[in-house]
Amino acid sequence: MRNTIAILVLTLIFVSCGTKTKKSTDTIINTTKIYVSKIDNNKTLKEEFTEGALTDEKGFEDIGTFKYSVLFDKDSKELFRIKNVEISKNTVTEYYYFQNHKLVYIVSSTPNQNDKKIYTNGDKKVVSSSNASDDEVKLLLQKAKRFKKSFYRQE
Repeated sequence: MRNTIAILVLTLIFVSCGTKTKKSTDTIINTTKIYVSKIDNNKTLKEEFTEGALTDEKGFEDIGTFKYSVLFDKDSKELFRIKNVEISKNTVTEYYYFQNHKLVYIVSSTPNQNDKKIYTNGDKKVVSSSNASDDEVKLLLQKAKRFKKSFYRQE
């Protein structure tokens, strides 16, 4: 009986302390790239568009225009992608990708600059970023949160 209990305890310790698999950054990036490609090529998703004027911080002076689109499943209302284009002195195009209601990828493009790319682990943690400062990453994550909140508030 003692041997059985000892074996059981050792087995539980071994299993609970065993190595936990953690996805590598490369695996997350590659999986996300495949997912993004599927979303971009999915013709069954519904896309809605909004256009308007960009104003200064005080909201008085027009400084450009924006074009905004959301890509979602019309039955489940699940959000998959938001595209935001801001046209002023510079044109900025941003894509925000969501999976299971969580942000997984952001890409921001400006002419004559390298794309800013941010991979996240489901809203919570930035896994990798390229060509973006910490402040730019923070700003894009905040925008993603606002856009997502706005989408779900409208539905």
